[in-house]
Amino acid sequence: MVRGVKMNASLALLSTIVVTLLLMRKIGVGLSLIIGSALLSLLIFGSNGLVILVANFVSIETLRIVVIVILAFTLGYSMEYFGMLERLSKAVSNIFGGLSFLIIPLLVGLLPMPGGALISAVMLKSLVKKYALNAEKATFLNHWYRHIWVTVWPIYPSVIIGAAVLETNYLTFISATVPIAFLAFFSGLIWTRGMEKKFNFDLNDFAVILRTMYPIFLVATLTLLFRLDLLVTLLTSLIILFLQHRSKVEDLTNILRKTVDLKIILLVFAVMGYKAIITISGAAEALFEDLSELSIPYSVAAFLITFLVSFSTGIELSYTSVALPLFLKFTGVGSAIVPENLMFIISAGFLGVMLSPMHLCYILTAEYFKANFSRCYIFILPVSLMVLVGILTIFSLHTLPQV
Repeated sequence: MVRGVKMNASLALLSTIVVTLLLMRKIGVGLSLIIGSALLSLLIFGSNGLVILVANFVSIETLRIVVIVILAFTLGYSMEYFGMLERLSKAVSNIFGGLSFLIIPLLVGLLPMPGGALISAVMLKSLVKKYALNAEKATFLNHWYRHIWVTVWPIYPSVIIGAAVLETNYLTFISATVPIAFLAFFSGLIWTRGMEKKFNFDLNDFAVILRTMYPIFLVATLTLLFRLDLLVTLLTSLIILFLQHRSKVEDLTNILRKTVDLKIILLVFAVMGYKAIITISGAAEALFEDLSELSIPYSVAAFLITFLVSFSTGIELSYTSVALPLFLKFTGVGSAIVPENLMFIISAGFLGVMLSPMHLCYILTAEYFKANFSRCYIFILPVSLMVLVGILTIFSLHTLPQV
């Protein structure tokens, strides 16, 4: 614990969480978390707290993560800009027919783009008419399968920031959270009954899929198989993509206008500072001890708090930026990570975001398909419940005393 503590760490932490969540609706998650971090640092360390906070804002690791997030968004928007996603849609439809309602959101979901579900919704528009799919079911399939990857794909900001908060590599993070993706995928299949399922393999269409998705496959191969730094793999993929399309300065300018999002950049700085103050002060440990004294199971409190933070914001980054740093004692850090506990926390965040009426992708998809907002939950709730049951089963098998 650093000298100069001014206030009970647990009380300061809870107070700043409330302030952050209240501000989030009005000024956004990034700026509200900056204010929350500054308030937390002042309450715990006094004036010295701001010095600690600023030092972490300008650290090499923070700047590295900012660059990675920008490059990840740049890759997604570049593929859209060069018309690759439109060609992908036609090829997938030719091969998979009705199953394109799953495949297209899944493939587009590999690209980390805010509100990206609208892109896959546009790609599905003609298929909705062709197969006479009702608007609510189309909204569910697009919204749900667009987000299957958010807990495991290494170029998603939620995974990038989550791994940074936990001070671990992507493989360790993903190996813990992959059950969430599997459960989400297979649970959603209950709503594909009666849909046309075909596989008309055509070499030309398959070649189009490979040509349009190669930047993503290249990043995955270099990062996960060859274990190269994500910063290097993203740069490599982008350079090849720009060279292939003989990009001009005008092209790069148009792409960067969309990808350099100051709100996202601010959020990364805020998260790293917030996490640093919590870690240095021992606030998370203090919260753990206080909850233990109240006889509230720590796993239950961790799940509920993470779920509520995610549900109230509707933002994937909220559970790795606001909630995850609170429970590092539960998840473990670095080489001491407990996989089932990390899975449990991230699943709470995933379900909270997917059920949130504040989720931008949900709102955009429902509006685009002109779906009844409330009736979409007829599809979302059962699938979310199935995921929850699966997660609880896995978690219990790992945590219950062995006979």
